[in-house]
Amino acid sequence: MESIWTKTCRMPAFPSLSSDMDVDVAVVGGGMAGILIAYFLKDSGLSVAVFEKDAIGRGATAFTTAKITSQHGLIYTKLIQNIGKEKARQYAAAQQKAVTCYRSIIEQENISCHLEETSSYLYSTADAEQLKREEESAVSLGLPASFTRQTELPFPVKGAVRFDHQAQFHPLQFLRSVAAKLKVYEHSEAVRVSGHRLYIRAAGETYTVKAGRIVIATHFPIRNFPGFYFMRQHQELSYILALDRAARLKGMYYCSDPGGYTFRSFGRFTLFGGLGHRSGKLRPGDSYRRLWHQARRMYPRAALAAHWSNEDAMPHDRLPFIGPYSLWTPQLYVATGFQKWGMTGAMTAALALSDQILGRNDGHYDIYLPQRLSLSGLGPFLADTGHTLTHLILQKPFVPYGKKRCIEKGFGPTCTHLGCTLSYNPADHTWDCPCHGSRYSEDGTLLSGPACRSLKK
Repeated sequence: MESIWTKTCRMPAFPSLSSDMDVDVAVVGGGMAGILIAYFLKDSGLSVAVFEKDAIGRGATAFTTAKITSQHGLIYTKLIQNIGKEKARQYAAAQQKAVTCYRSIIEQENISCHLEETSSYLYSTADAEQLKREEESAVSLGLPASFTRQTELPFPVKGAVRFDHQAQFHPLQFLRSVAAKLKVYEHSEAVRVSGHRLYIRAAGETYTVKAGRIVIATHFPIRNFPGFYFMRQHQELSYILALDRAARLKGMYYCSDPGGYTFRSFGRFTLFGGLGHRSGKLRPGDSYRRLWHQARRMYPRAALAAHWSNEDAMPHDRLPFIGPYSLWTPQLYVATGFQKWGMTGAMTAALALSDQILGRNDGHYDIYLPQRLSLSGLGPFLADTGHTLTHLILQKPFVPYGKKRCIEKGFGPTCTHLGCTLSYNPADHTWDCPCHGSRYSEDGTLLSGPACRSLKK
């Protein structure tokens, strides 16, 4: 699967680990979060190494829409209700700071990555009142928000919340430039963490990396215990088309309505996405065909340049997990749960973890601490637990004709993570886990975690 980013950026190759080593900080995961964390720590004088099991930027970073914005859907009204105005203000300030930091790094390092300052819009075709409440909440937290009924969209809307001074860019071009300054090892898989030792498998050999601090920045944590992150969030898939010969948009757009669409432009292309659902939850028909049908209604002259899907980790209380992995592992850190806002989430994680590791934490990122206890996440936690138990014990998914010879007894194969029965995704031709979101190719090769092993052939 190729996105418009992978089609328009050639990434450099980095060597695999070939010997034991000692570093101040070892970062597991070569996506946007892992690279930015390593960048800030190296800039502060620490020795840092990044270990990526495949190639850098080939995970969630390659399949994002790459919006750099503090506008995160209908979130600020709910945050004020759930965690109070002061903590909601901390969240808002951190996300807006992330937008500014991207600009600073790009200017400082002279990076060419199609950075554009633009406005971000949260629109609705059904309800303007909730948008007005969201605008009031965002303004009260110091964000550059305003309500408008004017958009560039090819259909009428009830209204939109506009955030000015946001940005969009080419994520892989940015990542390539930042990673060039770091010590990166590709095709070097972290297979075990024990105290201050990280065990890396590369080219059939296992090497030991001794590190004062270890950061797990793998989109979804690869270690189940302690932390239990697989019980504290689920994963959702969404689908994206890159359209040629569609009307270019100056702004970025995200819909607050269920089943709504997302838009942004890149060069001559318009990125159009939607039809999100929980990973492993079967939907009738091909999601790309349904998106394409809708795209042709809006842009009759459009041509398809690329299509892809992306998976997002969704914490129950709508806040990322950034900080110590657990109370029992003070040397181990985690960054996950960025929801659908991976660009500002990655930057926030890099700023927060570099401050914590360097001992200069001022409390502004405490709302992200993984050890928090949030009653607002109790309902989603119970719902997710019930969903998982259903797929572990009772439900067997529909298996498309022609795939039955790939499996036993007419049921889907079993996920190597915790044993849930997998569902077949006809859009991407993958086996997806309905419990925790692991994905496998048709032949059983692991594509994304939290699972760490491929299916038996």
